[in-house]
Amino acid sequence: MGYIPKALLRRLYVKGSMRATGEELSFKLRNTLATAQVDAPVKVQVDGNPVKQEDVQLLLNGQPYTGQPSPSQPLEVPVGAELELRVKGPYSRGKHKVSVEVSIRGYGTGVIEFEDEAQ
Repeated sequence: MGYIPKALLRRLYVKGSMRATGEELSFKLRNTLATAQVDAPVKVQVDGNPVKQEDVQLLLNGQPYTGQPSPSQPLEVPVGAELELRVKGPYSRGKHKVSVEVSIRGYGTGVIEFEDEAQ
């Protein structure tokens, strides 16, 4: 397995994309590196609190992804694609710290960490 540098991962977050509706928190990641295959469920933490897998919805270029990525059914994310994550929960506007753990086939697991102001 390879190593994914944190500096590269941090650049995937689309700054200013965080939104809070009171019922969910959403944000976008843009793949600017290389076509990737997510081969495990994405793990999310918001403000240090782990989020249940069933409370995370993935949208690839605006289209909902049903199920969870796995080695037998990876989620292919082409270069230039946007992956939106919607996290259920009572999130309010303001600053939130988010951690997203992803497993990429051929590269290993990496953690994308960012903090932004939810609109």
